[in-house]
Amino acid sequence: MMTGGKQIWAVTLGLALAAGCSADVLDVDVNLTARSFVADFGSQSGTIPTVSCTDAVAQEVCGASPTATVDTSPATGVPSDVQVSLGCDSATDQCFAQASAHLSQPVNVLQDDAFMTRVERHALSFVQLLDVAYTIPTNTLTFEIPQIDIYAGPSGATRETDPGVAAVGSTQPVPAGSTFTDAQHITISDETPARPLIEHAIENKQEFVLIVVTNPRLDSGAAIPAGTVQIDVAPKLVVGLPR
Repeated sequence: MMTGGKQIWAVTLGLALAAGCSADVLDVDVNLTARSFVADFGSQSGTIPTVSCTDAVAQEVCGASPTATVDTSPATGVPSDVQVSLGCDSATDQCFAQASAHLSQPVNVLQDDAFMTRVERHALSFVQLLDVAYTIPTNTLTFEIPQIDIYAGPSGATRETDPGVAAVGSTQPVPAGSTFTDAQHITISDETPARPLIEHAIENKQEFVLIVVTNPRLDSGAAIPAGTVQIDVAPKLVVGLPR
């Protein structure tokens, strides 16, 4: 049985050991403010011709159709490159439509209300990227998107092929007209290519860019691509603050 003095000494020693063995950081969960990306594929109607490309009408419509840029400045002000083109598949002798959207938006944590509320201007001991949450609150598309690919890159990047850009992950298929506001998640593992880039940018409080890309192809008989889709993307972090 310990005397009073020994008990005080033991408690003091225990606290000292605990302090010495614990990390000198305070972990804080941060959900960065969602960035909204809007892809507007226009309001054209009709279906992709089902007749052979050798048919005179199909050849005129699909054989040498130029790429049409249908959206360059959506209401959100986010830079975008949205295009639709028709073509003739020589392997099947059938028409097809190729839609594509490339949307980019910078993320500056020093201008992010969610980050500043939780972290302010403290130094960061570490940043751990947990996942990327996404919702689709608006969708009037006439076609299904098999997946939306999300990338991250250094400040100034606008395409997934730009130097330094790396993959974050991909969404599940997005059916025509389908919306959801309960966040879905793309888990970020140690092997995720974009993880080091995002963590480094946030640790150093530097700007990085999120890039959203989709390239659905539609075969003959499908509706010509049209409509608008909005995807909101928000990285979730754990940051360590020095005590």
